[in-house]
Amino acid sequence: MDNLRLCIRGWTSSVLASYPVQPNIFQASDAIDRRKKRRVDSNDVSEGDEAEIEENSEESGDEDSFESDSDSTEDAFSGDNKRSEQNKKNRSKLTVNHAAGSRSFQRTRACMCDLEGKSYTKIEVYSEILGKKSGYVRGLGRAVKPPPSSTLTTQSSDLQHQLAKARDEIEAMRAAREKDLQEFAKKQAKMEATLRDHREEQRVEQERIRLEQEERMKREQEHMRVEHEERMQQEQERMRKEQERLRAEISKELEKKMSSVMEKKMSDMSKRLFSQFGGSKR
Repeated sequence: MDNLRLCIRGWTSSVLASYPVQPNIFQASDAIDRRKKRRVDSNDVSEGDEAEIEENSEESGDEDSFESDSDSTEDAFSGDNKRSEQNKKNRSKLTVNHAAGSRSFQRTRACMCDLEGKSYTKIEVYSEILGKKSGYVRGLGRAVKPPPSSTLTTQSSDLQHQLAKARDEIEAMRAAREKDLQEFAKKQAKMEATLRDHREEQRVEQERIRLEQEERMKREQEHMRVEHEERMQQEQERMRKEQERLRAEISKELEKKMSSVMEKKMSDMSKRLFSQFGGSKR
């Protein structure tokens, strides 16, 4: 493909340099091919062949119409044999190998069609050779035609289709987001309900524990009160018994002392009485 481009580029430059009058380069190339057919060596081609070539050239209506429309170009081609011969020599000196050889643009276009399976227009050929430039195709001297209305309609419909597709995708994303938000709200409500239930269970458990503690403290206080009362009663009973024992001991001591005192007094009285009564008898 690169060799083919180089070939077409060489042909284009040679044709542009050789013929200053260029109403249409592709039609000019057709005229060059016709002139090549007519400039057949008389030693190699017979008179019947020349008549056949002339007859074929007359039968091609498009080529003759170009010759009738551009007389000045035809005169320039016919009167410049020396330059044509020099151009042939120059083209023969080209060292670039290519698939089309030194054939015409029509043959090159056919080769390109055979190679790539499609036919190129002249704008596509120049765009392929020279590269694309916005609004201008070099060699044709005019801007690229805008696409037909059908293409614009197709592009508009494609754009609308893309916009509709993008809108549908946005709606789908929004719906998915709404669904996710609803799911999140449901999960959050469920979590809040679970948290409330857990807090209620904790409150009930704490209330139960508090009541149990109060009940246990009441029982312990009651038990301690009963034990204290029992200990107090036992202590009081012990003190009462101790007091009774002390009172009994004191009473015994007093009785002993009183008995001893009474005995002593009785003995003293008996002695005094004995002394009195015994002395009077004497």
